[in-house]
Amino acid sequence: MGDDRLRHVTQIGLVVKDIEKSRAAWSKLLGVEEPRIVETESWESTHMTFRGKPSEARAKLTFFKLENIVIEIIQPIGGPSTWRNFLEKHGEGIHHVAFQVDDLQQTLEKFRRMGIEAEQKGEYKGGCYVYTDSESKLGAITELLHAHR
Repeated sequence: MGDDRLRHVTQIGLVVKDIEKSRAAWSKLLGVEEPRIVETESWESTHMTFRGKPSEARAKLTFFKLENIVIEIIQPIGGPSTWRNFLEKHGEGIHHVAFQVDDLQQTLEKFRRMGIEAEQKGEYKGGCYVYTDSESKLGAITELLHAHR
């Protein structure tokens, strides 16, 4: 039996309009070098879906790896996504709280029982992610990160 406990917050995600500007400000605040910016891969690699439909949306990302958590900065590019939707609805700000999970399906079922569904899914090298539509029930979007084994 899997483990659906959410005990380890791994990341706080921010959505921004200008990743270079935000990265420079965070670097100055934290007193660290600016981390590199990467772009998410194409749909052929990520198989990304948004609200149940394939999406060509991509994002520019940068990560500040602190001692206890990662701050992820996201600039949406391209088609429909949770990132673009958030930016249009709220402007720049904290987009999600991410948890590393062992049993993704069991955790998603726990969310479904609470009336929370998956909003966006995708794959990356070594794992996958799921953003949920938890904002109305929890006050924030949650992201579930799952490492492939």
